[in-house]
Amino acid sequence: MEEPPDILTSTGPGGLFSTGYLHDEPALAAVDDDETPRFALTSRKHGVEIGTSKSGETVRPGRNYRMVGVVTDRRLILLVGTDDGDRRFAVPHVDIDQVAGDHSLGHGQVTFRRRGGTEWRVHCGKQGIVDLTAYLSHASQAWVRVENIIDEVKRMLVTATEERNHGDYEQALATVLEAEDRLDAADETATEFGPPGGTNALEGRITTVRERHVGTLAEIRRSRARRAVDTGEQHWRENEFEAAYDAYDAARAEYEAIFSLPTEAVPDLTAIRAERDRLDSVVEDLERSPLRIAVEADNEAVAAEDPEAAAGHWAEALEAYRDVLELDWGANEQRFAGDSERIRDRLATVAENLVTARRTVATDAMEAGDWYADASQPDAALAEYETAQAAFETALAAAKDCYPDATDHLEAELDAVEQRLSRTEARLDGERVDVDERFDETATTPDLDFTAADKHSPSPADTTELADIEGRNDGTESKVDPTGHNES
Repeated sequence: MEEPPDILTSTGPGGLFSTGYLHDEPALAAVDDDETPRFALTSRKHGVEIGTSKSGETVRPGRNYRMVGVVTDRRLILLVGTDDGDRRFAVPHVDIDQVAGDHSLGHGQVTFRRRGGTEWRVHCGKQGIVDLTAYLSHASQAWVRVENIIDEVKRMLVTATEERNHGDYEQALATVLEAEDRLDAADETATEFGPPGGTNALEGRITTVRERHVGTLAEIRRSRARRAVDTGEQHWRENEFEAAYDAYDAARAEYEAIFSLPTEAVPDLTAIRAERDRLDSVVEDLERSPLRIAVEADNEAVAAEDPEAAAGHWAEALEAYRDVLELDWGANEQRFAGDSERIRDRLATVAENLVTARRTVATDAMEAGDWYADASQPDAALAEYETAQAAFETALAAAKDCYPDATDHLEAELDAVEQRLSRTEARLDGERVDVDERFDETATTPDLDFTAADKHSPSPADTTELADIEGRNDGTESKVDPTGHNES
């Protein structure tokens, strides 16, 4: 309806040769801003009949007035002008059923049944009655379908919220996404109902429910993001860095999904953005954490004065550097900090230092055993030789694993301490023992020069800086501790 006809915009009684309109105000004033007039109808004499002839009500216009009807995209409005004022009736399309039209009475009549059983008969002109009844039927069916979907969606949103509250985040998301599909179906109905390229009240009805749906979906995705962050934290605490990264990545995906929604319908959007920003900082720190652990163990080994303590730290550094190299193995993009070539260089040095530290523990024990043996204290010598044997075996195992250049030297030293151990046990058992080869000038002394195999960089006395092998130099500092990175 491009321009409203006079019957929708006029008021006042008629004169000698004309019939008036309405008493109080124009019919168009009864139309709300969120609805659009589609048809207008009028009756000068008959008005509206509600119910049966025995128990119903007939409302006719006054002598100088008329009945004016407006069919909008939301309802049927009937206004009956009288000397005492206008009678007003409004029937939503969703309540209209069994629409029929009749123009055999000398004028037109639209008949429908209001949900609940009451029959309405609206008298009007003949012109356009076929199109009018077709529109009313179509509007009724569309509104009933959409309202049924809306009721279903509302129940689904309640269910989704309950599922989220019970911790069933997967099912909650599935339910709310199914509700979205149902709303899309309602949108299709609304689009078919409305004029091409225009809007209609049915779409507006869906919009109010969709805003609620968006709010529910955002809350569920926010809960899923928080759960993923908690999962990432647990993995991080256990040094499961890749699993932690995957969990944080899942959390970021949930936040991005929230930001793709219509922002005006997302509650607490500012706080959600703050959560996502904190997560970005956590991920940045996680990316550097594996290398930081390796470097810290490396530097603790350098600082240790006791060879046994140093060996423990070198072993930790070795495993940590290896873990860094393995983290992004086969990945398309590097996620964790660390220049592979620099790490391999440092790894070789750490391996050498580890073997050296364990050998130092072994040789110290062997020398102590020699002292006790010379002092005729075989029990004490035996204990030291056993300690030396275990230490050499550990050093040899480490050398075979990561520093093969030292293997021959360590095998010779292990053989030497095992001979000492055997002689000492024999003495304690009262057996005859040959001359100790330590005092036999003809015995072969193994070449224990480790420096010949030292072809690697930094010495154990040099501390390692994270930035030196991080593979990037952006000046960032660690912001989050692995044991409390969810604090704000």
